[in-house]
Amino acid sequence: MERKAQRTSQTPTTVVVIGTHRIGQDAFPVIAGPCAVESRQQIQEVAQAVADSGAAVLRGGAYKSDGTAYGFRGLGREGVEMLAEAGKHVGLPVVTQVLEAAEAERAAELVDVLEIASGSMQDFELLRVVGRLGKPVLLRRGASATLDEWLWAAEYLMAEGNTQVVMVERGVRTFGNSGSDMLDLGAVPHLKELTHLPVMVDPSHAAGVAHKVQPLALAAQGVGADGVIVEVHPDPPAARTNGPQLDLDAFVVLMASLGIHRLRQDIDQVDRHIVRLLSRRQELALEIGKTKADRGLPIYMPDREAELLNVIEEEASHAGVDAGHVRALFQLVLAESRRLQQILRTEES
Repeated sequence: MERKAQRTSQTPTTVVVIGTHRIGQDAFPVIAGPCAVESRQQIQEVAQAVADSGAAVLRGGAYKSDGTAYGFRGLGREGVEMLAEAGKHVGLPVVTQVLEAAEAERAAELVDVLEIASGSMQDFELLRVVGRLGKPVLLRRGASATLDEWLWAAEYLMAEGNTQVVMVERGVRTFGNSGSDMLDLGAVPHLKELTHLPVMVDPSHAAGVAHKVQPLALAAQGVGADGVIVEVHPDPPAARTNGPQLDLDAFVVLMASLGIHRLRQDIDQVDRHIVRLLSRRQELALEIGKTKADRGLPIYMPDREAELLNVIEEEASHAGVDAGHVRALFQLVLAESRRLQQILRTEES
């Protein structure tokens, strides 16, 4: 039986695309937000803080499965709407956890990513439904699950045609009385040998206390995780759910320690856009090359290139960019276009 989540020598590493971010390829994306969406003001305040610090995705719980029968169960659909609104306001994609098939279908209308809770890892009917919704999925490891059981849960998503799955290590049940699960950091490099799917780590649930979140996040970065998921709250002592949520200042410190800054993220996005534009220019240059060949025109047309370079220099001066630097860059671009057109002409002759 072929297992879709299993790594083989022929399987390329999966990159999960969330908005403009690529889990499994970007440097170290961070997903952050409150354990639970409690109010519009709360989620908007957190959203602005995590966006300003360079987070890739905004997370917030709308459907909660509390440890007792009397805990906060989330705001439901209203919470999803608040989360989506906050994400749109700050320009971040959003993710929320779903516990039932009906919740997943409704949430998928508003969020960019769906999350499977650790307690639902082996809810196979839920996995099948989520797999069919066409959204990237964060699949949390069950507290007592082996790596193989965890990967089999991913198979249920992938069997429905969904290859955009991120495995999330969040701690496993073990001995001791620390009051929290143990973060299994050793599972990260082991799992990356077993699967082509990206692996993220949630240090918040296993930390037990807020001041341990940062060292565990740094450790996750050190063992090769593809990113972390961190819980952030404007006023953690007043939160309606239990757990070590970072306050906004502590989150800023964490992001700096991970080497993640908003300006660096913005530069990365600009650079990727430049590459996409170069790809589009290359496609157009090849189309022009075909037209030249059909009309018997030479590949190199110095008057046309000189005219283009003059326009580029003028544009650079208006934009406040060094014209000589831009001219040199475009001379390389034009040389590459001529090279590709020559290859095309040789292949067609």
